[in-house]
Amino acid sequence: MSSLGSGIYMTGQHFGSTHSRTTTSKPSLEFSLNEYLEDYKGYAKIRRAIFIGECCPELSAESYTIALQELEAHTLDTTTYTHVSKTLAQLTGQPAALDWIKQANKESKELDSEIKADLERAKKQVSKRDSLKAQRSLVQLLQRRGLMDESIRALQDGRSFCLDVSDQAQLHMEAARVSQLMCRWLQVATFVQRTESVAQKPSESLLAEMAVMKVQADFGDGKWSAAVAGLKQLSMESMKAVANGIVLPRDIALYGTLAGLASLQRDQIKHALLDNALFGQFLDSMPECLTLLQSFHGAKYTDVLACLDKIMSLCRLDPVISPHVATLEQKIRDNIVVLYIQPFMSIRLSSMAEALCFESAEKLEAVLVQMIDSRLIQARIDGTTGFLIKHAEEPRDQALRNIEKMHKEFSLQTELMTARIRFLEEESSRLGRVAIRR
Repeated sequence: MSSLGSGIYMTGQHFGSTHSRTTTSKPSLEFSLNEYLEDYKGYAKIRRAIFIGECCPELSAESYTIALQELEAHTLDTTTYTHVSKTLAQLTGQPAALDWIKQANKESKELDSEIKADLERAKKQVSKRDSLKAQRSLVQLLQRRGLMDESIRALQDGRSFCLDVSDQAQLHMEAARVSQLMCRWLQVATFVQRTESVAQKPSESLLAEMAVMKVQADFGDGKWSAAVAGLKQLSMESMKAVANGIVLPRDIALYGTLAGLASLQRDQIKHALLDNALFGQFLDSMPECLTLLQSFHGAKYTDVLACLDKIMSLCRLDPVISPHVATLEQKIRDNIVVLYIQPFMSIRLSSMAEALCFESAEKLEAVLVQMIDSRLIQARIDGTTGFLIKHAEEPRDQALRNIEKMHKEFSLQTELMTARIRFLEEESSRLGRVAIRR
């Protein structure tokens, strides 16, 4: 068993994020840090508090205080506790509070000894059920220490003690939850897929949790269309069945709204989001998202951009959304430009720049040139008259675009099928080795 000296702050590289921190200010929306973090639980709350402390100097002291309280109350993660305590001491000028570490180490060692004894006893009695129970206790201890990678390895080792596929499904699902905490989206998708492949008659709560994980993983991986499509599987009732404090209804509202604005047309926004009664329940928890979607559908683009700026000020404090803020803003603004010029064959750049809140027609022209080069719009800029003039679309261009779309969809389905085949081959090989050992 591993030493006590490593925690989620170190092993997870800041909870799995590979993106450098961008300093941001306090959200321009009405905001209370305690209320914002209140319904998150365990390491999800700790991760978010530390992330906000790193990103927002105005909220650093308050967020690190919350993280320290959660670490004391729910973990044995001395490494993360030491980091947070010393950082808070630098901010406040008070001595670092490290008394808790001694007690945490003592409790951790005692639990460690008990689990080792249970594993040894189960091994001597050749009891798979007792071995699995002890292995799960080991997983819980590793997670309380913040050793998330080691807890996933312990879960995988636990498969040799499983008595049936239901036990395997539970271990895969727990590995997915740990991966979710660390923002490792491909890993989340893999473990969810493994759970689906072995779970027989999964419960409603398990199906709901997997659906939530898929939406968050697709969003975290930048798959905007897939994230929107996954919303069909979610409802407030299913979220209540999950209630693990990792993803809140407000998060689902943000994921759906931002992914929809980045990938859908106005009529699609209405059908997939505004007219979706189930998603409407999530929007009730984040009214700003409803206002943003209504403004977008109503072509009130000035209001859209003003509301988008406010929402993004909150999203910069979210460890899932923050790495994508720049990309999302660009995609949404590009989408607005495309939709704005849709009814026109030609339009004056100065009028368009004013309507879309660009600093000048020259700034808008630079954006339009990039969009033309990227084939997002079929048009040319008349520098003499200062007009954008659209090209009439050829049937051949439309056909080529349709073929390209079909190719992307086919490639995605092929990739998913290949991954499933690989997994089934691995499982077959593993079960064969277990049978031989028996």
